[in-house]
Amino acid sequence: MEAFIGRVGIPMFVQLSIETWNELILIILIFSMIIGLKLDKTNTYTKDLAIPMSKEIVFFYSAILMYNFFDIAAHLTLNDPSEISSFISKISVFLYFLVGECQTLLYLYVIWKYVIGKDSGKPLKYLLFAFFMIQGVNFALLIVNPFTNVLYLLNEGNEYVRCFGCYIWQGLTIFSFVFVSVVIILRWKKTDKFVRRILVVVTIFPVLGLTGSLFILDISLNNIMVIISALLMFMIYEKNKAEIAVKNAYDLENARVQLMEKQLVIEQNKQELQESKIKLLVAQIQPHFIFNSLMALQSKSMNDPELYEGIKSFGKYLRASFEAMTDNILIPFEDELKNIRAYIQLERINYGDKLRVEYDIEIDSFMLPALCVEPLVENAVRYGVGTYEKGGLVKLSVREESEYIIIEVWDDGSGGNKLTDAQKGRKSIGLENVRLRLKAMDMGELSIRQDENGTSAIIRLNYEEEPIEDGDD
Repeated sequence: MEAFIGRVGIPMFVQLSIETWNELILIILIFSMIIGLKLDKTNTYTKDLAIPMSKEIVFFYSAILMYNFFDIAAHLTLNDPSEISSFISKISVFLYFLVGECQTLLYLYVIWKYVIGKDSGKPLKYLLFAFFMIQGVNFALLIVNPFTNVLYLLNEGNEYVRCFGCYIWQGLTIFSFVFVSVVIILRWKKTDKFVRRILVVVTIFPVLGLTGSLFILDISLNNIMVIISALLMFMIYEKNKAEIAVKNAYDLENARVQLMEKQLVIEQNKQELQESKIKLLVAQIQPHFIFNSLMALQSKSMNDPELYEGIKSFGKYLRASFEAMTDNILIPFEDELKNIRAYIQLERINYGDKLRVEYDIEIDSFMLPALCVEPLVENAVRYGVGTYEKGGLVKLSVREESEYIIIEVWDDGSGGNKLTDAQKGRKSIGLENVRLRLKAMDMGELSIRQDENGTSAIIRLNYEEEPIEDGDD
């Protein structure tokens, strides 16, 4: 180590140590950027976003990494007279200048893409194009240097020595950066805030490094300033990405909430439309006229007891149905049971003794949504018992179980196994209507159970005791 320090000198040893650490930092930055870009593609809030200058910054970091690497390689051969060291030094210095020029071109490209853009005037575009062409002078100096030493030369100790062409090189580069600075100032308000910050960092520090290198020869200030700008760029980039991700997350959440609100409004409109249809239907039917007509027919059928009772039962059934369509409040189970008995009385006209009905009511002092049990009885009669020529049995049982009321409608029919498609469709609509109403009112749930003995429709109802009205003492 002492021999190496003695060969390259303490100032150069310090610079090589700094640049080595810079290389480690750049490797970390590059991998962080690449991994971050891959993770962004899987992140919900960033996968559809295009973070500005992502690829350009990765290219810039890679260029700086190579820039420092060739500078380190060139200085490691100082005062080493071997042919291998001489060859390494020549290649390294050449590539060092080449990568530096590529950085300048990348910088001009970023200005073209993010600052000038499509809406700038043609004179500004032509000027930038001219500066692209000016870089051709630097390329020409670099290409002819191995034959002319116009840009630099390496002495017998592989020590880098500037020639007059080097001042042309650095002058053109500084001039380009100054021009870019003027463009940034002219386009300041029209340039994105994030892009402005990046360009200010990339402009100021390299210009300071290039200017300092004209007067300080022992240490490459340019390399040090470039790594400082790289670190600042990384912090600015990550801050901007976080702000974009947060904003996008907010926008997505806001859009989701708005969509849910629109869907809720649509559902409310559908419900209101359905309710209006029912009200219109009830209004068109004119219930009082129908009831008065039924009472008139009933009075004319006093001599026919069966017809008299049938019209009476139909009137009760129809009145309960109208009340259920026009009122959403809960009703006592006793009222629902009256409606069921009226319906059964009507069906006995069709089925006669073939329809047998049993009631096992252990509790009846509770409230429930209107017409949530009658459709189950209707299905059991028509699509269970009604499918058999010999008829069958329908059983309605109500019992209390813990904090629930269990209402079960059972029939000994086929349970739907021998129904036509049309019958199945009608049955499923009725059951689904009851299930949806119970769920919408948060009153309970409906389940269907089938076996070889028949079918059971079971309502598990949240218990709500019927309120007791105050009577006269």
